[in-house]
Amino acid sequence: MKKDLIVNVALPYATYLLLHHVLHQSTVTSLAVGAVFPIISIIVTSLVERRVQAIGIVVLTATLASIAGSVFLDSPTLLLAKGSLITGVIGLVFAGSLLAPRPLVFYIVTGETPEIHEEADALWKSVPRYRRIMRTITIAWAVALLLEASLRLILIPLLPIEVFLPISETMWVVFFIPMIAWSRWYGKREVEKLQAGGAAA
Repeated sequence: MKKDLIVNVALPYATYLLLHHVLHQSTVTSLAVGAVFPIISIIVTSLVERRVQAIGIVVLTATLASIAGSVFLDSPTLLLAKGSLITGVIGLVFAGSLLAPRPLVFYIVTGETPEIHEEADALWKSVPRYRRIMRTITIAWAVALLLEASLRLILIPLLPIEVFLPISETMWVVFFIPMIAWSRWYGKREVEKLQAGGAAA
């Protein structure tokens, strides 16, 4: 988390302040240069781990699209809305996965461990309550992400850029940490109920 805060919050914010207020560069240029740090981080991480994560692709695509749009239209709004674009897309993916045979949370929970996946797959096929648990958590994440994205958009015209940037880039902590904690608590509680004999409910 410390690395994420440095790369996604501290460096872009310091770059914006330096370029815009000290070197008197345009708002768009200052924001665009600051947005390069997360891009570099994603590329370096992908090279080191020798794989590209789905979330990295979303962040990279949204960031590049925001930079291109802002430079082309000479509007800082698109760069400021980058965070909303990222969390909004992810929220829509969570929501859309409800239409799939299994929601996204099912695959997140089971991970890449074959034993866990097989056990979860058996529960999914035979226990309606387990399916409700996975769908409930997926819905909660979709709603939370879309709310976070919407709140960012609302704040853009209301706050000065110097105030909006640190708030926007740390909002994910305010939303994600409670959501992760709730997901683990709710999932553990409901699974324990299943194991205690409530599977048929």
